[in-house]
Amino acid sequence: MKHKWYEDAVIYHMYALSLANAPFFNDYAVSGQGLAEIEKWIPHIKGMGFNTVLFSPVLKSRTHGYDVTDYYQIDNRLGSNEEFQSLVKKFHENGIRVILDSVFNHCGRDFFAFKALQQNNRDFADWFSGVDFTRQSPMGDFFSYDTWNGYYELPNFNLRNIETRNYLLDAARFWIDNFNIDGMRLDAADVLDFGFMAELRSLTEASKPDFWLIGEVVHGDYGKWVNTSTLHSVTNYILYKGLFSSHNENNLFELAYSLQNAVPNNGLPLYTFLDNHDQPRIASNTNPDHLSTLYALLFTLPGIPSVYYGSEWGIHGIRENDSDHALRPYLDIDNRLNYSTCLTGHISKLALIRQKEKALKYGNYQQIYLEYNRPFIFERSYENEQIYVAVNIADCEEVIDLSVQSGSGLWDLLQEENVFAPHNIQMKPHSVRIIKTGFSSNFML
Repeated sequence: MKHKWYEDAVIYHMYALSLANAPFFNDYAVSGQGLAEIEKWIPHIKGMGFNTVLFSPVLKSRTHGYDVTDYYQIDNRLGSNEEFQSLVKKFHENGIRVILDSVFNHCGRDFFAFKALQQNNRDFADWFSGVDFTRQSPMGDFFSYDTWNGYYELPNFNLRNIETRNYLLDAARFWIDNFNIDGMRLDAADVLDFGFMAELRSLTEASKPDFWLIGEVVHGDYGKWVNTSTLHSVTNYILYKGLFSSHNENNLFELAYSLQNAVPNNGLPLYTFLDNHDQPRIASNTNPDHLSTLYALLFTLPGIPSVYYGSEWGIHGIRENDSDHALRPYLDIDNRLNYSTCLTGHISKLALIRQKEKALKYGNYQQIYLEYNRPFIFERSYENEQIYVAVNIADCEEVIDLSVQSGSGLWDLLQEENVFAPHNIQMKPHSVRIIKTGFSSNFML
């Protein structure tokens, strides 16, 4: 069976404007050199074992990137379109695919159609949702309009207007045809028009058959978005919450329950993560002892794993005073050796294991053992390959016993050692065993 490239993806998520050390407010006069700064990260990303990079928005905007000003231009704080073409090529030359964070639900107030509307050119009124000339907006406009989540800096598009829709679809085609990008993450996909997403799916597949569309969806039935008509994947916030909360509450039943909802029939290739540009750094969201097992689960459970830049070094960050700045810091890659910890090597090893093992990429998931305050064990199986993962989040040592068919050899992929005896396998506190065997096994505790 031939698999899509994104089923093999191990993603490194970068917040481009921060890594470029760009000023937060764009006066549109600055011509930045941020893309050259980002290029320095390629050896680190490749060396860690990642084969895909996700850029949070890189299009021209006034502030954080999600208030897009121009859908055909790289943000001037980063550089030029030509420089971005060169950067994508360099990522590709290093075996790293490129996904862009794309904003089609709304734009910024500096977008040309909104500026025209502000100048009373009512031909553009239908470009936006809920335009009402009988009321003023809180921003002082002589009209009101729908917004994303109440933020008037982000006017909602009317995606049923053919001119708006065609403009945005043409922009998507532009980035595929001219920059050879490999996928898009659709911001605010949970409120994005389904008809638009279906058209985008058709257009992108016609332009590039293996193009990947992933949507940002926080709540809901993921199957509504992930299907043959709209998106290939969505952000797995169900599993995200289950991972850190189950550790913090010492309750792996919560994780097991969330897996029942997040991995229905092993059928949805969802985007999995422990933190991102909107959520607290995982090192700030849990006990440091839990980081090892959390990342082991991220790379061994079903899904397409993603690591947010800098979290491989265990950096901290929480949202403060209604600002995301601490979640999106500038990090100097030239000083990466000062950041590195034992966690860095652990994540790198997990990424390489994930890339190598078919059972972890494509395999079915089956819960094997779950009991309060004992190791949680599950199986990933594909064709004739089985991998069993045992996670101990307790503060004490645990022992697992295996009953294995005669002649079956066991190998711990993480420890890189034979498991000679199928009984009394030791597990240190806050540890994981990733055990591979070519035969079916039964686990007993």
